[in-house]
Amino acid sequence: MTLADAANVAELVGGIVVVGGLAFAIVQLAQLRRQRREMAAIELSRSFSNPAFARALQHVIELQPGMTGDELQRLDDESRDAMMLLSLTFESVGIMVHRRIVDIDIVWELMGGVVITAWERIRPWAIDQRDRSGSGKFDEWLEWLAAELVEYEKTYRHDPADRLHEKRQP
Repeated sequence: MTLADAANVAELVGGIVVVGGLAFAIVQLAQLRRQRREMAAIELSRSFSNPAFARALQHVIELQPGMTGDELQRLDDESRDAMMLLSLTFESVGIMVHRRIVDIDIVWELMGGVVITAWERIRPWAIDQRDRSGSGKFDEWLEWLAAELVEYEKTYRHDPADRLHEKRQP
């Protein structure tokens, strides 16, 4: 083998190593993204198991549908605190879905119907908050998330899990 042949072989091996390194890096990045999404979903799930959140959610879900913003604003402190806690929590979820940190299908399965119902109950209050502050930013991501979940429900199968996966073996 001549020196030129050895140089060609070394160049070929170097190219293979570079391509292999790039392929490995791509696989590692995909795994990192998947792991990040899984951790975000776990944290999201954990945030809903908080007793204060559960009480706030129950409180808001039990509000009379169709209340005006003024009626909602005149509710007791506990009711307004519950609306604010859900607003802040669901705003964060909306941002995470928008930035693709958490997939919308995970949000749908964890709490899709609850987000839609909560938004329907507190929407007039949120609109009043926007009017009072002069900014359209209050609950903007909650409104966006609720709209996305409504569309998601129309497009994707949304049978209850017990029916959807009734034939699945553990």
